[in-house]
Amino acid sequence: MGERRRQEVQERCTAEGYPEALITCPDFVLSTLAVSVTHLVETAIEPLGLRMRHYRLLRMLLGSGPQRQSAVGAALGIDRTSVVALIDEIEAGGLVRRERDPEDRRAYVVVLTAKGRRAAQRAVESVSVAEAAMFGPLTVTEKNNLQNLATRLLAERGPIADRHREESLSLRERGPAPPRVRRRPRA
Repeated sequence: MGERRRQEVQERCTAEGYPEALITCPDFVLSTLAVSVTHLVETAIEPLGLRMRHYRLLRMLLGSGPQRQSAVGAALGIDRTSVVALIDEIEAGGLVRRERDPEDRRAYVVVLTAKGRRAAQRAVESVSVAEAAMFGPLTVTEKNNLQNLATRLLAERGPIADRHREESLSLRERGPAPPRVRRRPRA
């Protein structure tokens, strides 16, 4: 985006009530977008009887196939207890089933049922429509650039990727990562 266009967008944002001191901060813009995107996706899948965590699991299973139950938490960023509750919820709805892992009889894999596959496909369609509206102001190139830049922040070494990796490893091994202790500077 050119400098003039960037200034126009910032002026529009400040005119709509976003303080200039915040709209120029990437952390504010990204966290505000995350809240709005989450709300819009949840609104899109609500008529299907799904919540965000249901959708993400179904989409992961649809795109990647059966997953070990132990790997689901790390992939979705939730602890083991929440994984069990999540799978119990959508298993009760007939969308997934647990099967013994053929490579490790002590473990389970989560598999989409035919009903779950149909629900996942409908959810993906609903979210795609919502995303088209959400990202409508962007060109295809801009949308792709946004996706690529955000993915890069998760993949390349740096504080964001390192924290994400740390959290995923912690969820795989022990459950949720302990909260970071913030030390107050001595006066």
